[in-house]
Amino acid sequence: MRSTEARVYIDFTEEHDRFLPEGPRWATIGGRPALVWVNIQLDASAREGEINVHFPGTDGSSDSGLACPGRPGFVLPTADTDCVLVGVEKQLRICNLVDSTWTESLATIPDDNPRTIINDAEIVPGGKAVVFGTKDTQFDADAKLAQLYLYTADDDQVTVLVDKQVCSNGKVFASDANGLILFDIDTPTRKVVRYRLDVAARTATPDGVALDLANQVGFPDGMCDCGDGTVIVAFFNPDFAEKGRAVRFSLATGEALEEWTTPGSPRVTCPLLVKRPSGVKLLLTTASEGMPADMRAKCPNAGCLFIADTQFADCPAPEVVQLS
Repeated sequence: MRSTEARVYIDFTEEHDRFLPEGPRWATIGGRPALVWVNIQLDASAREGEINVHFPGTDGSSDSGLACPGRPGFVLPTADTDCVLVGVEKQLRICNLVDSTWTESLATIPDDNPRTIINDAEIVPGGKAVVFGTKDTQFDADAKLAQLYLYTADDDQVTVLVDKQVCSNGKVFASDANGLILFDIDTPTRKVVRYRLDVAARTATPDGVALDLANQVGFPDGMCDCGDGTVIVAFFNPDFAEKGRAVRFSLATGEALEEWTTPGSPRVTCPLLVKRPSGVKLLLTTASEGMPADMRAKCPNAGCLFIADTQFADCPAPEVVQLS
């Protein structure tokens, strides 16, 4: 299996910036291409996080970190450039990243449990809907407090698709003759589960396990589509390791095809494929979340963002949310 070592793309001087970066996305901010991601929380006890903005090809002086009114689980680009859709705590809100303003809540999830917050999300092809999940902040595999939701932009409605999850993470869409397919990760299960998604009926019908990742080191976290029937899954390793991993799998056969490694950072959270002038690159967020001091000392790149070369000639064009 081919293995490619990623290199540090963005390092941080402040420890809180390394805690829990996730969900990198390509967006247009102030008329310029930008990489945006969330830092879900700033430390283990924090009740707030940030949206980070980086302008590739610059000296970083225009980069920024915008404080959020809570812990953000995802940030998604919208057709209204400068604005992003953010899942923060239990609400969906729009944030203008140029003037740092927030709208009131577009929608609130029907869940008042203080342990659950919004986590990862993906835009349904066409941009008129978003599937997102929640996580139990205590990661209690027996309680199963988290849920998977559908948000539709035309009416700002939120519907529960799947209940009894623990930590809803990476999502990818595909389609076949029978309609739209959702691939979803509930991290502690170490599986990628297939659902038949009917947006009009607001249902997700289980359709088997696409990937059983029980033999992989670490827990599957974020996931991205490669556009060729394969996906890249980031693995969060709670134990010490000299490097982290993101692995490409065939959704048809379950075979592991290649990997990318992150030296000095074992807790890989999310992948993103981007097409740049020099080719298709893989961006990886990593985290220092939960590391004891002695482990953190042995993982100098924990929480950095990484970039790696790929052999892809192309990758899926990024979707944007089409707000009503």
